[in-house]
Amino acid sequence: MSSGVMVDPDVQTSFQKLSEGRKEYRYIIFKIEDNKVIVESAVTQDQLEISGDDYDDSSKAAFDKFVADVKSRTENLTDCRYAVFDFKFTCSRVGAGTSKMDKIIFLQICPDGASIKKKMVYASSAAAIKASLGTGKILQFQVSDESEMSHKELLNKLGEKYGDH
Repeated sequence: MSSGVMVDPDVQTSFQKLSEGRKEYRYIIFKIEDNKVIVESAVTQDQLEISGDDYDDSSKAAFDKFVADVKSRTENLTDCRYAVFDFKFTCSRVGAGTSKMDKIIFLQICPDGASIKKKMVYASSAAAIKASLGTGKILQFQVSDESEMSHKELLNKLGEKYGDH
């Protein structure tokens, strides 16, 4: 591995709890600490305390809480993180009407406000964490500023990919 950063086994274990079976977690934030990618935060649906239906608002309430969490952990986007979020949304498809969908997105958050050194470490370690997650089924996004992490922007991209046009 080029960066020399190892991936903690917890990374894979917690990701499986988000992506498989009962889907214990709704999102997970990962950080690099002491040359290791570790789980910084793994949040369950219950912990989000959302009353509405995720498909009705296409996860907006959940995603807003996720973004707020990322911002607080990165001191308002002056640090880098990786994150995965279970995005539940409703998508209109020609002939099929409205479909409920559930896709996991992987965010490589390397904000413009972070130091060059941090950005380099996260960029060079991205392959390692992706390999450990097995990101075949995951949509990947690079985030360099807050607008690229907006709910509307990501929902549009998911709609473009999974809706019929």
